[in-house]
Amino acid sequence: MNMKIRKSVMVLMTLFFSVFTVYAGGKYSLVQDQSKLTVQGTSSVHDWEMAAEGISCDLQATYNDGKLITIDDVRFVCLAEKILSDNSIMDNKTHDALQADDHPKITFEMKSIESLNQTGSNFSGVIVGNLTIAGYTKRVQVKFNGTAHNNLSLQVKGVVSLKMSDFKIDPPTAMLGALKTGDEVSLHYDFHFKKI
Repeated sequence: MNMKIRKSVMVLMTLFFSVFTVYAGGKYSLVQDQSKLTVQGTSSVHDWEMAAEGISCDLQATYNDGKLITIDDVRFVCLAEKILSDNSIMDNKTHDALQADDHPKITFEMKSIESLNQTGSNFSGVIVGNLTIAGYTKRVQVKFNGTAHNNLSLQVKGVVSLKMSDFKIDPPTAMLGALKTGDEVSLHYDFHFKKI
């Protein structure tokens, strides 16, 4: 290899490693014991809340000089039968409404990012994706805000409002119909991720 070709190869390798260092992608996995997802709603008797225990989520992001540039992918799974309260009757009614036997998983798959704003290590924005509940899929917007910790870990949280009827779910009832749950529910999430 002559000197001219050798120099060209060295320049190309230097450029490649510089770009790779500046624009680095990262995959993150949910830290389950630090993360939580609750479902909150109303009824004709009282407000209610349930916790989702069987959740997993993977996130992929791109950084530039340690700053979050974009979120490339999010994939979320929740086991319907692991959405639980302190009332077994309510749990059974909820699992029936979610058709947990036929459709055991609730899933979200990101399709695009609408916005991402960053100030220092804090960020916020909106992603769009397909949410599947009880076998029915609907495109939803998910607002989020969070904090990046030197691209080694992330905390992301937010609230998503949904109507059960949008997923062809009949709001559960109890006490011979005296207790009727409201159609609208809100999902409150606070997720911690670590780089893998």
